[in-house]
Amino acid sequence: MKFHEDFRNLVPVTKEYVYLNHAAISPIPLPILYESLRYLLDISRYGSLPVNDEENDDFYHLREKVGKLINAEPDTISFIPNTSFGINIIAHGLDLNEGDEIVTDSLEFPAVTYPFFKLKKKNIKIVIVKPRLENFEDDLLSSISKKTRLIAISHVSFNTGVKLDIKKISKEAKSVGAYTLVDIIQSAGATEVNVKDFDIDFAVAGGYKWLMGPQGSGFMYVKKGLIEDPPFYGWRSSSNYLDFNSENFMLEKGPRRFEIGTIDVAANIALAKSCEIVSQHKDEIYSRIQNLTDFVIKYAEEQGLEVITPKNKKAGIVIIKTNNPKELSRRLLEKKIVVSPRGNGVRISTHFYNLEDEVKIAIDEIRKLAF
Repeated sequence: MKFHEDFRNLVPVTKEYVYLNHAAISPIPLPILYESLRYLLDISRYGSLPVNDEENDDFYHLREKVGKLINAEPDTISFIPNTSFGINIIAHGLDLNEGDEIVTDSLEFPAVTYPFFKLKKKNIKIVIVKPRLENFEDDLLSSISKKTRLIAISHVSFNTGVKLDIKKISKEAKSVGAYTLVDIIQSAGATEVNVKDFDIDFAVAGGYKWLMGPQGSGFMYVKKGLIEDPPFYGWRSSSNYLDFNSENFMLEKGPRRFEIGTIDVAANIALAKSCEIVSQHKDEIYSRIQNLTDFVIKYAEEQGLEVITPKNKKAGIVIIKTNNPKELSRRLLEKKIVVSPRGNGVRISTHFYNLEDEVKIAIDEIRKLAF
């Protein structure tokens, strides 16, 4: 059997539902769940001892697994509770001044745009582009100028499924001296993410979507040399934090400088395990997701449905245009088919262990209910 066939047996939700909703929350596979349970069980038996063992190397064994997935060094990976937290760290950590501009777009998930609204009080301009799907990059880049300090975008759009050419955007950003921040929550675990090849400055992701980890897990990539002095300090931001001295603060130089408090260790142990699994099988996983996405588009169009997601700019998300997507999604759930209403339609997001037959079942029902 191929890896995806074996792995399907480790995802209990497949026994109950046609689950095509990984762009919202992935069901946690058993090997990833067991990593969290193992740690929590050890704490229930031994108290602080397993905590000390896990933290012994400052979580570098976990940072290494996450970093390998996106081709980043362990000392550039910090653990964060969610994407919004990471983007706020970057928004308030950059040295931005009155008159500076941040460029983003109207199709972003609010986690990408809202943190920057706070900066309007400092007279920093937020430029929100309204892009066309087929010309997304050009529309975005047409709004950058010498005043642009940061471009904040998603690698894959949550409500259209469009995958952006990050290298193109990063190259143009650098031509005007701007940084590039990429939300990779809809791409990490679904398609290739290589922060060095992309030549980006920042990346953020929660771990509960395509990486199949628990909510509360997540990570942030910060290129070396950037935001060396973080915007917030906490007890773990100090290099001598284990001295527990409330008066003697020495700023940590490594990735822990952004982890201002105790992280969710159990959640991020699971996240690291998922990153390890994906890294070991990424060729099959990414290829399988791409093939399933192609199949979703092809079968939907054969059934007379309109697909919003461009065929040549996709990852794991497909938006099928429908009337009243919320009501349609509710009626699909009654038939144990799980999708999400997003944008102007229903969103199908297939992971590598899904089956073509599941796609057919979902689209057949969408066609029946939509007409």
